[in-house]
Amino acid sequence: MASVRTQLTKRWATWIVVGLAVASAASVAALAVGPPSGAARRPGSWAVHGPLMTANLPVTLCPTHLGAAVSDGHRLPHYRLAVVSRRLEPSLATFTDALGTLDVVAPSTWQCTALDGVAGLSTLVVYPPGQARPPWGDVAVVRQGIVATQSGGCGGCSLEIACSLFATARHRYLATYGVACQHEAARRELVARVSPSLTRFIDPPGVAGTGRPSGGLDAAYGAMLWHPRRGVADTRAWLITCTLPSDDHDLCVFSVGAFVSRRR
Repeated sequence: MASVRTQLTKRWATWIVVGLAVASAASVAALAVGPPSGAARRPGSWAVHGPLMTANLPVTLCPTHLGAAVSDGHRLPHYRLAVVSRRLEPSLATFTDALGTLDVVAPSTWQCTALDGVAGLSTLVVYPPGQARPPWGDVAVVRQGIVATQSGGCGGCSLEIACSLFATARHRYLATYGVACQHEAARRELVARVSPSLTRFIDPPGVAGTGRPSGGLDAAYGAMLWHPRRGVADTRAWLITCTLPSDDHDLCVFSVGAFVSRRR
């Protein structure tokens, strides 16, 4: 396990720091757009308060159920960059799975679990202390927390994730399986297309939408990335959902922004 935690070489770390600093700032700027004052804490706004900073957050390796063995040459960094508020920065860390396919910004005192499947499908769940650990990364039992998923080389998984928010994925799903997408966006879900490959969403309390989880007492803030390529069946999809009480609104915005910034 010590080899998994070995730090990247100085040269590569320098390039990653520069690239992520630019990408993270751009992503948070794109996500944190909304009305000022108290409106930032109401479902429907991506606005945040207070000064921002690019923080070098420590990396926490989550217990991971592996579908395949991790190679000895696999390396994970000790730190990753994220744009967060100065108020939250001292309490935050970046959580990741054993293969480093997913990463989530959350309070360093939180718990986590992950699943890296044989087909490359990964799920990472980060949740507050006191909540039950989801077995095998199962998000069905999660009520509060941050959940990230990526489809890996599983083409059907990619369409299953993306068809709720991307019309092209819905068409491919219908053409492939002969039935309509089973995860159409909920009527009251707040959806905004940021770019051709990035869509963000908010599921207000009680609205079971794209968010995993959503439909409970807390609003779910999230984003989905899908990069369709002509003739490529295994187009990868990414989904992150932050479902927490309104007092943690800013944490959700920053966590979603950090996730998006590393995949744009």
